[in-house]
Amino acid sequence: MKTMASKLHIATWTVACILTLQPLFTGQKIEAFVTTVIATLFWMVIYYFFYLYMSPVFLLPRKLVTFFTLSLSILLILPFIGYTLLLLSKAIMEGNFEDLYKVYSVQMHLSGLKAMTLAGLCGSFFRLIVEYFKKS
Repeated sequence: MKTMASKLHIATWTVACILTLQPLFTGQKIEAFVTTVIATLFWMVIYYFFYLYMSPVFLLPRKLVTFFTLSLSILLILPFIGYTLLLLSKAIMEGNFEDLYKVYSVQMHLSGLKAMTLAGLCGSFFRLIVEYFKKS
C-alpha cells in the first residue's frame, strides 16, 4: 500500500510544482513567482500538517469534536500567518515596511481561509483514502 501513498504524494507535489511555476510560464514579474512559491509552500505545510498529524491523531481515532474544534481554531489563524509572510516578502522586495498590513482586509482573510480550509480538507481526505486502502 506504500505505493499508493507514494503515488498520491508524487501527484500532490507535481500539481504544486506546476502551479508554482505558472508565473514563469506566463511571463509575470519575479515578485509574482516569489509570492506563488511562498503561498504554495505554506499550502503544502498545512496539507501535510493535516495529513501527518491532525488526521492520525484526531480524525482516524474518531475524536471528531476535538478534530473539528482544533481544525477550525487553527484554520482561523492560518490566513493571517500566511498573508503576513506574503506581505513581508513584498515589503522586503520593495524595501518598504511602512503600513505592512495596510492592504489586509476581512475579504483577504476569508480568501485565505478558503485556501487553508481546502489544504486541510485535502490533507485529511487523502489520509483517509490511504488508510482505507491499507485496510482493504
